[in-house]
Amino acid sequence: MIDVVPVSSTNFGAQLQQSCCPMKIFKPSTLVSLGIAFAAALVTQPMRATAINTLVITENSSTTLTATLNNNPLGVSNNGPDGWFVALAGFAGQQSWTEPGASGVVNSVQGQPFSNRISIASDLGSVLSGLADGTMDTTSFTLNGSALSVTFFDKGDVATAPDTGSTLGLLSLSVVALLGATRLRFLQLAA
Repeated sequence: MIDVVPVSSTNFGAQLQQSCCPMKIFKPSTLVSLGIAFAAALVTQPMRATAINTLVITENSSTTLTATLNNNPLGVSNNGPDGWFVALAGFAGQQSWTEPGASGVVNSVQGQPFSNRISIASDLGSVLSGLADGTMDTTSFTLNGSALSVTFFDKGDVATAPDTGSTLGLLSLSVVALLGATRLRFLQLAA
C-alpha cells in the first residue's frame, strides 16, 4: 500500500518528516560492515610473487651480438659468422624471429639447459615463419622455471649508408635549384 501525502508550499517540511522514509536503507552499522568487507577483498587479492625477467638480444653485425638480462649484460661468445653462445644457466625454450627484409630467413634462439647456455644462429634459411624482428615473446621461454620475456633485434642487416644513386640525384637537384635562384635574383637586381 502506498501512502499519498499532499504537500503544500507552506507545510512542506513537517509532512515530509512524518511520512517519508519509515525504513532506512543504509544504517551506519550496514555501511561500516560493507566498508570492512570491501577492504578485506582488496587486501586478499592475489599478487605476483616475482617480476617477469626480460632478456634482450641484439645482433649488431654477423660477428657482434649483445645480450642483457634485466638490463645486465651477459657473457657472449662468437662461434663463427652468425653464431653465438650466451652463458645463462636455467634457460629453456626456443623461438625464431624473421630476418628484416629477407623472407624465408630467420634468427633462432634456443636454450641448451644441459650446457647452461643459449645458442643463437642468425640468417638461417627456414620454411617456418617466426615472430617479426623486435617482437617480445612472452610464452616460449623460462628461466629457472619462471616466465621469461625474450626480444630479438637484428640490426646487423640494416643498411647503414644511403643509396649513392639517390644521394647524388638529390644533391644535383639541390645544386640546380640554388643556381636557378641566384640567376633569378641577379636578373631582378639588373632590372
